[in-house]
This record gives sequence, C-alpha cells and structure tokens, in this order.
Amino acid sequence: LVALEESSGSGRVRLPDFYGSALNAGQWQFSESVEYLRQLGALDESDSSNLRVMIPNYLNAPSNCIASSAYYGVCCIDECEKILGHVEKEVRGPTVHPTEIANIIVNLPSASVAAGRKLSATLMQRLTELGDHHGNRIPIHGRLFAQWMHLAYPRECPFP
Repeated sequence: LVALEESSGSGRVRLPDFYGSALNAGQWQFSESVEYLRQLGALDESDSSNLRVMIPNYLNAPSNCIASSAYYGVCCIDECEKILGHVEKEVRGPTVHPTEIANIIVNLPSASVAAGRKLSATLMQRLTELGDHHGNRIPIHGRLFAQWMHLAYPRECPFP
C-alpha cells in the first residue's frame, strides 16, 4: 500500500489506485466496497471528489486478521502501539506539556519516520492548539492526541 500512496508519507491511497492495483501491478486484489471501507473507518472522505484509504486504519481492521477465536486473533501489528508505548514510558503520566511531547516525538523514529526530524509548522501549531484546549497538559490517551499522532505518523497511527 505504501507504494500506492497518494504522496510520499501521506499514509493515504487514492481509491482508484487502491482498486486499480490489481489491474496495473497485478500483485494485490483489494475489493472491499466503499461502504465496507467506511464501516472499517478506513475511508477518508474529507474531499468527496478524492476518496482515499487510510493505510493504518485499513491494515489494523479486523478483516485483515488471518485467524481468530474467542480467545485470540492473529492480526497485523499495530505500529502505533510501539510508538505510544515509548511516549508513555517517557511521559510517565496521563498528561504532558506540548513542548515536552514535541521533544519526545522529534527523537522517536518509526518504520517510516527518522529520528531527529523537525516537526512541521502545522504539526507544532496543532500541538499548541491541543495544549491550549487542555490547559497546557495534553492527555496522551485522548482522541485529539490520537488525531495528532496520526498526523505525525500517518503510516503507523490510525485516524481515530
């Protein structure tokens, strides 16, 4: 799916490219309906003329588990869990100041993001807004922080 990304690092695949991959490259046969992708939470409909599949939301969907029972499921690894685990280890509490989380994230690599990066002005602005919304203490297990993590790690963290 990464090879089909709309733009490098976006974490999104245009719907025609998603379905067309079987015809063009012949390697993958994605056939889930638009309605099913919507139910999975994998469809980005922010631009109705350019529907896109969010890679981490699609990969982490239960339909991609190869085996399951009442006791276990064999599914793709949620790459965001590792990243969030590192954040939890560094923060050691339920909330964090925006500057502290920014310092943690710039040095936290993932499979697609190098350590030592510079956070974009947009990411920093959204982090500041998130801090302002919560009295400068961002809850690391909240929905808004999960959305921010999706922006910081679009290939690893699903959009909540």
